[in-house]
Amino acid sequence: MNVYFLVEGKRCERKLYPSWLAYAVPHLRRVSALSQVVADNYFLVSGEGYPSILGDHLPNAIKDVETVGVFDYLVVVLDAEEQSVAERRGEVQRAVQRSRTRLRSARLEILVQNRCLETWLLGNRRMFVRQAGSQELRRYIAHYDVHVHDPEQMPAFQGFSTHAQFHLAYLKAIFGERSMVYSKNNPGHAADASYFEQLRHRVQECPGHLATFASFVSLCERLVPPVRQPRCWV
Repeated sequence: MNVYFLVEGKRCERKLYPSWLAYAVPHLRRVSALSQVVADNYFLVSGEGYPSILGDHLPNAIKDVETVGVFDYLVVVLDAEEQSVAERRGEVQRAVQRSRTRLRSARLEILVQNRCLETWLLGNRRMFVRQAGSQELRRYIAHYDVHVHDPEQMPAFQGFSTHAQFHLAYLKAIFGERSMVYSKNNPGHAADASYFEQLRHRVQECPGHLATFASFVSLCERLVPPVRQPRCWV
């Protein structure tokens, strides 16, 4: 099993996804060059943001996959931002269709982070502080309590031009209550196995919450090789 990951983010995804994959799909080993791909490897590259991930990097990724010829999956990861998940998926599918190189040898998987990666990270209930000390965080919780409600459904908040900007500020405020720091360059505790497990527990405990993160978990489960049953000799 070999997987090619094309992620939108320039910073955070390049740090979080390798950490999460190490926990969720430990048999996959990351390689730094396409020439190193043999078996049970994955290659991860950034699309350097939106829209360059679709206009420039996706066609190059398809060309890489077809040239190397040993990848089972091409996984494209990008934010929904102000669009719906369906709209963003449609953009990716149309970009694949426009590519001069046809994707034939690998299966396409589109992971849309709704609204962004920080939206997923807001789903960790263990990080949440119900009795917030900061006025900023109390305002955010009064607007939408992510401990109770699905972070992916959180409406916009006055003073922020996008959902993603608000979700990032909300997450930073939660980390701040724990005397921790979160940033795009340094996701900190969010890269730990325990954080990933709390997000996975959220989707198990609350069906329907973090639906796009649940899609990532489902993909990881499909990448895990089946357990071989021991032979019974008569």
